[in-house]
Amino acid sequence: MKTGKTVLNIELKSLEPMVNQYFKNLSGIDVTAVPEKYGDNVIRAKSAVQDHLNIFILYRCDDIKKIESGEVVLENDMIFKGEMPAKILKDASQVITCVITLKGFQELVEKESDFLVQYFMDTWGSAYVESAQAYLGKKILDELKEENKSRTHLWSPGQYGFELQNQRTIFNLLNPEEAGCTLTKKCMMVPVKSASGIMGVISPEVKDLLVPCDFCSLGAKCPTSKRGCAQL
Repeated sequence: MKTGKTVLNIELKSLEPMVNQYFKNLSGIDVTAVPEKYGDNVIRAKSAVQDHLNIFILYRCDDIKKIESGEVVLENDMIFKGEMPAKILKDASQVITCVITLKGFQELVEKESDFLVQYFMDTWGSAYVESAQAYLGKKILDELKEENKSRTHLWSPGQYGFELQNQRTIFNLLNPEEAGCTLTKKCMMVPVKSASGIMGVISPEVKDLLVPCDFCSLGAKCPTSKRGCAQL
């Protein structure tokens, strides 16, 4: 895959209808049959987010120089540290890093005075970020198929045993501050409706992939698991 950085500014409306499914996964509510007790709050919350915000997707591809136990070194000498990166990327020749952020989300929520609408805005924010993860995963896979290549699943620092310290490497590679996404001293992403991760570029002949769901702390409580996880 061609190395370098790409920035996408995605209108939230373009993530229909899959965002409705992710919202249902997270809330248990089907937007085509909202329980009467919620009134119009679900749709009001969706409209507030969809009409005022965009999703920014930043991603880049880099060649891998070497993989050793405890670290993955890229050609630009940036390093992913820990045992998990070496396991995730063991069959990869390149790594794709990404940051997805719903810019302005917190400011928008704080302007809303209705607590129930705020609650559903929060759920819609998560659903849009997960939809963007799925969108990017499909886009990358389609591009790689044209080159007779494939990819690993998407892995996020701080989840699935993937060491949180690697968040800083992702931010150093992508500079998502230009899209309004920053990192705290404890490696937490701001705004909160953001996600980051890595995918390895591999041969389509590689079948024995690590699956994030197998390392997820939610286990059987996950509403999507291997059926519809945005990171697969």
